[in-house]
This record gives sequence, structure tokens and C-alpha cells, in this order.
Amino acid sequence: MHRFDERRRQLLRAGTALGLGAATGMGVLRQAVAASTTPRTLIAIHLAGGNDSLNTVIPYATPAYARIRGTLAIPADSVLKLDGRTGLNPALKGLKALWDRKRVAVVHGVGYPDFDYSHFQAMEIFWTADPARSTVTGWLGRAIDTATVGTTRPDPLTGMAIGSGMQPSLIAQRFTAPQLPADPAGFWLPSVNSRHNAALEQVLQQPAAGINYLYDGFLRSAQSALGAYDQVLEAKALTPGVTYPDTAFAKSLRFATQLMRSDQDVRIVTLSQGAYDTHENQLPTHARLLGELDAGLSAFFADLDRNGLANRVLVLLWSEFSRRVLPNANAGTDHGAAQAMVLIGPGVRPAIFGTAPTLADDELVEGGNLPMQFDFRRIYAETLGGWLGIDPRPVLGASFPALDVLL
Repeated sequence: MHRFDERRRQLLRAGTALGLGAATGMGVLRQAVAASTTPRTLIAIHLAGGNDSLNTVIPYATPAYARIRGTLAIPADSVLKLDGRTGLNPALKGLKALWDRKRVAVVHGVGYPDFDYSHFQAMEIFWTADPARSTVTGWLGRAIDTATVGTTRPDPLTGMAIGSGMQPSLIAQRFTAPQLPADPAGFWLPSVNSRHNAALEQVLQQPAAGINYLYDGFLRSAQSALGAYDQVLEAKALTPGVTYPDTAFAKSLRFATQLMRSDQDVRIVTLSQGAYDTHENQLPTHARLLGELDAGLSAFFADLDRNGLANRVLVLLWSEFSRRVLPNANAGTDHGAAQAMVLIGPGVRPAIFGTAPTLADDELVEGGNLPMQFDFRRIYAETLGGWLGIDPRPVLGASFPALDVLL
């Protein structure tokens, strides 16, 4: 059993039962967002598997890049240039268009001390915001708990995961985030008639007994989903403002937009995209994955603009690690360290933060990895405090200096 699975079981034993939230409860985080009267939403997108930052945010003007990367190097004349040193992968044309509209911030060298190269442990660190791996709850779950203190009926859609798999970053002590499918058509009660439906709802609304922790956890998850049921039906009826690509990732973003259109209390949405673990045959795989990411995000922001929601949204792109600088023998790259994080939305300060890697031998760490320039918790802290209006100190357990990534 993986260590994080055991921690989830610990949470079930430690957590209190979540009562079924009313779909029309008071705004959960409205009082927390002091900087603006406009509701704000964070969309945290996990580029699963370890995205190769060096071929995503490319130091095209660094001579060592083409020499070291060899056949994996993106030609300088194909790079979508952001400034005189740094550019984007040619598959990210939509992201480049958002950069041109001053909606993108790039942060080089994001990591933490004593980097871990295991997928599971690295993900756990980013999910919990705890490099010591001693924390049970997720950073976004703690954020929701912090913001909903004293609220007895939080909106079930305050925080949610859309797509396959609940992200442990949403694990909380009090709030239970619903797991929603990428396509709202797949969100329905498994009942054959209204009588069966009423009986099923009655079963699911029974209180957790505190005896069978696994069943109690199932009840809390089911109750959270049931509380969101009517809102999901309302959102599903809304026609998207643009045409989205026919991918699970794009459908997740379309659903997120529909939910934000129907519910102002949506604050945190987690999604996952890709399988970026490119140990072999990286170039075509990486281009395909980045193209899917780009097409989904392009449609998403076009839809937000069409519906007047763009100022409400901040997107954070993150991965559990980057890839090593030197390619392996299989035309791929192995697990690396520090990554370039990307933040997208009208509320970002459009700039490149940190220094583009020179790839000099004395710069690389641990036998050929990009060094850390910024602790990832600095970005988390600014996202919480500067965007969601939530005090980051109780969430992260310490104070972290701002990067001024947000306006």
C-alpha cells in the first residue's frame, strides 16, 4: 500500500462527518476575498507524469541547449519567442497568444530543497505543500477549511475535482470535495424510477457513524456529490460559448466554465492532463500532449471571455517534477527536478520570473538537473493570499515571501 493511501485512511479516521450541504448555501469564500468584489476561482491543472520544462519553456538563446539536448532540442527558429532568451514550445500557440495579451506569467526553477525523484512522493509533496511529508491533508483542502470556519452549510461546489481521479490536494478535515466527471452527462444517480431515487437519497444522507471509517468516507463523498446534483444539472443545460476540442481534458474545462456560469461560489477546481512521463520517444509524445493542453486552454479562455468570466479565473499549471537535462538512450528524458510553473489569467503580472537556465556544468545539480530558484510554496502562498484572499500561513504552516506574480 502506498504511503499516501494510508494517509487518506488516517484522514477518514480523523475527520468529522460532513453534513449534506445545501445547494444554495451562503457564499463560502465571499468574505475571504477582500481584494475584490468579483468572485475568484483557482483552476489548478496537474501535468501528470513530470512535464519536461526545458522543452516547454525553452532557453532557445542558450548555446548549450541545442548541444546538450541534441535530437530532442527544439530548433530556435521554431520556438515561439517570449523575449530574447526564452520561448515556448511550438505546440503552445494559444498560450503564446495569451502571453501577447499579457495574461501569462512564467516562473523558472520552481522546486523545494532535497528534491524527491519518485512520482508518488513528489506528487504528495506538491499536493500537501509539505516537503517533510508529515501532513495528512492537502493544501487546497486546508484552504477551504480555513475559509469556511464557522460556515455550517458550505456550497458543495466550493472546491471540486473534475475528470478522472480525486486529487489529494483537496483532502480536508471538514469539507469533502465532490469528484465530477469530465462530461456532466455522466453525473447521474443510478436509480430506475423516482421511488428508487428517493430511497437512494435517503440512504446516502444518513450520518456517518464513526465505526466503519471506510464506509463513513464513502458517505461523505456521496453526500458531497448529492449536494452538488441540482447545480450540476443546471450547469449541464448551459450551452458553451465556443466549440471545445473532443478530449477529456477540454471537456473538463468546458464543464468548469458551465459550473462557474451557474454558481458564483465555485472557488477551487483541480484537473489533470496528460501522461508526461516521457522516458522514450519524447518529441512526438510531448508535442501531442502540449497541443492537447494548448487547444483546451485556448477554448477555455475564449469561453470565459465570451461569458465575462475571464477576470474571475487564475490557472496554475504544475507538475510533480521536470525532466533531466541530458536525454537518455531511448530518445527520452528521465525524472528531473525544478520546473517552470505557468500562471494564466488577466490577474497575473505578465513577465518571466527567475533566470533562464544556462545549462552550465556548475549550474546543474545532482548529476544533471535544473536547480531550484524559488520554493513552490511561495507561489502557493501568493495564490492563496493574493488571489483567493485566504491567509496562507495556517494553510502552509509558515510565511513565504511573495514573488509579485499577481497584479
